[in-house]
Amino acid sequence: MSPGLDNLTGDHREQAEFVVNSAWRLQSLQDDNALSPTHGCFHYSYWRDKTSEFPDARFQEAGAALGLLSLPFFDSARQAGRLPPSDELYRAFSAGLGNLARQQYPEGCFDEWYKGERGFAATEFTLIAYGLAARTMGDALAPADRTLLRSVAEKAGRWLAKRDDRVKSNHEAAAAAALALIWELTGDDSFKTAARRKLDDTLARQNAEGWFPEIGGMDLGYCSVLLDYVMVHALVTKDSAAMPSMERLFQFMLPLIHPDGTISPEMGLCLNPYVSRLGIGLLSEHSEAPRALVSAIQLAAVGTEGLRPYLADDLRLARWSYLPLMTGLLASGFRASEAPLTSTFKQGWTSYRSAAVCAFHDANRHVYFSPAGGGGVRVYTGQRLVYEDLGFRMQAGEQHFGTTGYDPDRQVSQIANGFSVSAGFGAAEFFFPSFLSRLLLRLGCTTALGARLLRAMIDSVRLKRRTAANQSAAPVSGATTGYNLERKVEILGLRICITDRIAGPD
Repeated sequence: MSPGLDNLTGDHREQAEFVVNSAWRLQSLQDDNALSPTHGCFHYSYWRDKTSEFPDARFQEAGAALGLLSLPFFDSARQAGRLPPSDELYRAFSAGLGNLARQQYPEGCFDEWYKGERGFAATEFTLIAYGLAARTMGDALAPADRTLLRSVAEKAGRWLAKRDDRVKSNHEAAAAAALALIWELTGDDSFKTAARRKLDDTLARQNAEGWFPEIGGMDLGYCSVLLDYVMVHALVTKDSAAMPSMERLFQFMLPLIHPDGTISPEMGLCLNPYVSRLGIGLLSEHSEAPRALVSAIQLAAVGTEGLRPYLADDLRLARWSYLPLMTGLLASGFRASEAPLTSTFKQGWTSYRSAAVCAFHDANRHVYFSPAGGGGVRVYTGQRLVYEDLGFRMQAGEQHFGTTGYDPDRQVSQIANGFSVSAGFGAAEFFFPSFLSRLLLRLGCTTALGARLLRAMIDSVRLKRRTAANQSAAPVSGATTGYNLERKVEILGLRICITDRIAGPD
């Protein structure tokens, strides 16, 4: 462990500092009234505004971040008046853990998106956050809190071990990490066995190109999420069985990463623009491949675009603020190389047929083309974004038509100097559940069996439509209009040529 916050550099420093400076915001989300029945709850719209009928357990991950901030590693910020005293932060952590325990169903799970959900993600991610905090806090964790966390973890582990979430590969990978941490907390080897089973199940579904399926397609941001949690499993268990798979995953990701360390969100089904810091750093301890990216991260801060994907609002800050803190706490073990990131990009075109994305690199030009995302193009000169074209939008009255939206089955062709895509204009449709659908969901989830059946139905629709409808305001596939875009992206000497042809209905 590095001596402290002041020893961090580049984006590791900036992201950790962002969470440090947001500690007051996390605290303000929590019900700190010890007499309140919702004492310790971080879901503000539930306990304070009463606009939610149930508490989203994912907000409780904020408590893990506040527990980490109580550690001596962050004393320089505390001494500068940017953090509350350690004991105050620890009380918030303890209260958050207590509230998490009260939210837990007797069978061990938690709600996230709707009341009665009994969610796989809510159960695994909350346990990962508190499990990582507990292992890092060590003896600073009060015996009573350790006992309580062990009890919560054991019940959650029993529930997770009997279930899978193969619709999103990152969830199955996170389950492996959660169960590994539960094994560490409880000492029960059955949890370690279950963790390895989840890991093996995840690795078995790796696409030949290196990515893992998310709701029936590829999502570049969730490649990073999966990498984070497979590497957490390796960190806890010291099991390196996943390293060859993670190297292949990183090699898939590498040519699609922008020179400034960001990615194109349209290169994926869920539009997730997150780029790993923790997983890439942990992988660098085992593999040469990510070390140039680690070096780039340590040299320069990405800025707002690096923070926006997972820390920009109250929900995401509450959920993920422990990640940059854990990254900072572990960063002294990461390995970097002296090679610039751009020198590791394969020169010329790199294309992935099943993911339907491609990129071109030479000494100073970096072109990113997403046929799956409707033909979006971004061009970098060095580390500077110089051109961005995310496709066309048409409007007829109040109806909007566009070519964007994830579809890896679009007609993609390799041409002499680049690639082309044929993308039909579709009527944009956004998913907003009706009062009746919400009512049916509420009634159906009054029992555990009903919740499982309804979730299976929801997941079948998500797979069919290739959309994370419950997590995104992104458009889902709508009716075609007869209009079509044919886009070519070519490298002609020193020129980057984008040729568009729009055809109307016959």
